[in-house]
Amino acid sequence: MLHIILLDSALELMPREISHLKQIQQHASRRGKKSSEILLDQTYHGQSMTKLAQSEHRGRPDITFLSLLTILETPLCKEGLLGVHLHLQDGQVVSVQNDVRLPRNYDRFVGLIEQLLLKKQVPPQGKPLLSITQESLQDLILRLTAGSDKAMTLLAIEGGKQTTIDDFRSLLPQDSSIPVIVGIGAFPHGTLSEEIVSLFDTHLELDREVMMAWHVCAEIIWTYSARVKAIENRYM
Repeated sequence: MLHIILLDSALELMPREISHLKQIQQHASRRGKKSSEILLDQTYHGQSMTKLAQSEHRGRPDITFLSLLTILETPLCKEGLLGVHLHLQDGQVVSVQNDVRLPRNYDRFVGLIEQLLLKKQVPPQGKPLLSITQESLQDLILRLTAGSDKAMTLLAIEGGKQTTIDDFRSLLPQDSSIPVIVGIGAFPHGTLSEEIVSLFDTHLELDREVMMAWHVCAEIIWTYSARVKAIENRYM
């Protein structure tokens, strides 16, 4: 089974340091919310974000939005062979059920994530489709790889081993019962911490240019799908 973890996902409620600023207050008012209840978004809050530490790394919910749209509608996901998790920049881990149907509209997605960060799960009652877990990233990876001595942990990262798609396909197991955990950065600029990088055994660079997260997701999912014959099996 393939597990994709979107690392350092740039999803966070408005930081306290700038929530009092006029631009932020006005945007929250237009949405009928408190400033502490809205997502930080570079599109609307770029000028105010310059006051934040590591501002270039933050405030891009659209990266996660586009990546999840790419991931969740695939045959691999529909076959139950894909697990999806979000790792947030504050260290929290979000579990995404593979039967969740995300809104296609970005503004509705933002509202959904705001609810998740405030209530810890969506929907707030009943079976959660999105939920903030009690696990750390390390705990998550250990759980996903537990019980398999063939489990693989891969990190798509600039500066990793230069790997063509054919090489990547050969690296993957043909047995879908073997856990394959792939980490993909979901932030605009900057790098992952050494602590995060060290959790993955194999570091791969899939193109000579930096690709957007959703493009990386697409390449990995379709390559894995071909390797385990997930698409072919849907016609049998």
